[in-house]
Amino acid sequence: MIEISKNFIPTTDEVWRLQGVEDKDASLFQQMANKGHYRKVGGSRQGIYVCSPNGSLLSSVNSLDPDVVLKTIKTGLDKWEDLPDKDRQLPDNFSPIASHRWEDSYPENGFVLKGAKADLLTDPPKLSERGDRWNMDHVWFSRDEIDLWLPEVYDIGTSHECDQIIKDRLFRFHLVDNVRGQTLPFAPQEIKEAKLTVHVTAINEPLIKIKITGSSKAVAKGQWLLGENDWTPTHELDHSIETNMIGNAVYNIDENNFTEFEMVALGEWHGKTQNNGRHLGPDTGRIGMVYNLAEDTPVNRIAPAFVDMYNAEWIKQP
Repeated sequence: MIEISKNFIPTTDEVWRLQGVEDKDASLFQQMANKGHYRKVGGSRQGIYVCSPNGSLLSSVNSLDPDVVLKTIKTGLDKWEDLPDKDRQLPDNFSPIASHRWEDSYPENGFVLKGAKADLLTDPPKLSERGDRWNMDHVWFSRDEIDLWLPEVYDIGTSHECDQIIKDRLFRFHLVDNVRGQTLPFAPQEIKEAKLTVHVTAINEPLIKIKITGSSKAVAKGQWLLGENDWTPTHELDHSIETNMIGNAVYNIDENNFTEFEMVALGEWHGKTQNNGRHLGPDTGRIGMVYNLAEDTPVNRIAPAFVDMYNAEWIKQP
């Protein structure tokens, strides 16, 4: 089953890319999706699909109404009962093993953050301009990249500006306005301000306590600068976001990893992107983001939305 967040609006290719489905198998699912509730080739396939193992569409809908979803599932089950046995089987030579999954690059012994985002009230507050949507994502850092967060010398009072790799990862791909839907990443030259500083506040070996402060400003205007890829929009860009962040963390020297991490970012966004769900709302707003350590569980091994843009050698490409 393909599981997609209610706030994520992918194209067909993005669904198969995120799931690691081989091209020959993807075409089967594409044919099925083309007959779904959108009934067209290309564009979004977001929704809930009930289908047989051989790709026959039984029912589908794109709705957040639980009653509508339940009715769709029951409709699909009724049609399943009427299917002949041959249509309940997987196609011949079907392979359950994906040729590539982004989750294969999960940074074992690395540093993984789990992020949550939500709209905040305006100042002064206008309840009508704050939605109830929220979204989640993961941030991946390899074991070698952990060192880029920290100063070479652990002295109380030492300050360290994080490496460009760390700031690019956060400011281009994660401190973005995707509360209501899938947005776009920023190109390197669109990051106008990027500060992320670590301050050593206490030492009780092997534990090092640090404080994190930072700010960012990203502005995308005009042409798309990241080439032809899954994220290439159909329009010129005019959106931006500014953030301020603060956090605390504990680093274990012996384990060479963080044992505690919490960072909060407050952002003010302007403009809209193709699929971020802002087209019916105001042109600017505020969002809150929080990042914590992610436990190594299957649900936290879901790849970051923009993992294909990380440009890191340890990320396995298809």
